[in-house]
Amino acid sequence: MSIFDNVINTVAKEVGKVQERSQEMMQGFNLNSQVRELERKKNAKLMEIGRVIFDKYEHGKEASEERLKELVAEAAAFDHEIAVLQAEIDQLKVKNDPDATPSQKAEAKAGYSASPGFTCPACGAPANKEKSFCPSCGASTKGESGKNGSASHSSTNSDGTEEVEVEAEQA
Repeated sequence: MSIFDNVINTVAKEVGKVQERSQEMMQGFNLNSQVRELERKKNAKLMEIGRVIFDKYEHGKEASEERLKELVAEAAAFDHEIAVLQAEIDQLKVKNDPDATPSQKAEAKAGYSASPGFTCPACGAPANKEKSFCPSCGASTKGESGKNGSASHSSTNSDGTEEVEVEAEQA
């Protein structure tokens, strides 16, 4: 009877794997559907912005700056939601990708997600702005650090010269 028990256990394990994979596929399908719906809403909002601007310049209708800012904020909110859902989709893909690196799989398993629109200053990979280090290259995501841990920030002036602000290390 042990042969039959082994066969039944093996079949039960494989059925469980198939069920898990089908649930993941369904979750990916649902996320993709949500992304498409948000993209449709964002495009409708962008068309509305275009209509308001067209009417302003072509027909002389009033288009307040506040109304345009409100419409742009709504479109940007859709963009943000799409980026969050896309990060979830990417995690699902990495989880099942046989070519994914062990660090990518660990990130996906741990629930690591990149902040939408934020990339590592060193390598340009998507990163989380709440984390101190890039998951891809290990560089600091909190800006450049000078010697002794002092942070420096730079900006370019209109004449092309660069201004550097340095904060002293606090003991």
